[in-house]
Amino acid sequence: MASPPLMPYLHGLRLAVTDGASALALFERVFAAPLAEPASPRDTARWPRLQLGGPWLELRAAPGDTLDLRCRDLARQRTHLQRLGIEPLDGMALGCTPCLRLEAVDTGACTVDLREAAPASAHDTTPTRGVRLCSLTLSVRSPERVALHWAQLFHAPSGRDAHGLPALALGRFDLRFALASDGVSAVTGLDFSVDDMDAVLRDATSHGLSIRRQGTRHAAFDACGIRFVVRPVL
Repeated sequence: MASPPLMPYLHGLRLAVTDGASALALFERVFAAPLAEPASPRDTARWPRLQLGGPWLELRAAPGDTLDLRCRDLARQRTHLQRLGIEPLDGMALGCTPCLRLEAVDTGACTVDLREAAPASAHDTTPTRGVRLCSLTLSVRSPERVALHWAQLFHAPSGRDAHGLPALALGRFDLRFALASDGVSAVTGLDFSVDDMDAVLRDATSHGLSIRRQGTRHAAFDACGIRFVVRPVL
């Protein structure tokens, strides 16, 4: 019996937003997020890519979120998915960069792109600007079932977060699954670890956001249809 694939890690997130300009202003002013890659004038659905230390974040005007995962053996991951009865779209068959795409119907949540990590890839690096995307919440129709499905898809350890939500870990990154109140699957929460929490909260307040303190080590605010949680780097 073949061994399961090595667990992938989150390399980036393509986040669907209804107001890209407002979302971009939020990340630039509150999180001081530098641009890793400018927007393409030929792709009107894509806003600039932001580098937040660790996974990058790309804002999209098109509907649907996409998680960009990296794995060490793409062929092994494909075989594993096929054993689960899933036939991912293979980018090589279309003449594109090697990539396996799982659609939302395959994952029960959102689109996932799987690519092979470069040998020198260092996804476990320290943030360069003091802000790191470390966790996200996916709201889905059946959180328990989808969490178990993802654990099987990516051979990831599963459990529950501090609030009892089903969750799993992809390396240093945590995924939580919540119930979608409107039945639509989407990313509804982003968590960041920050070097200077007070500075981030001051900038959030000056941006007109209402801050909710959760003890001395967590704070939250809502913006652009997403619940943001910030906590100091441990």
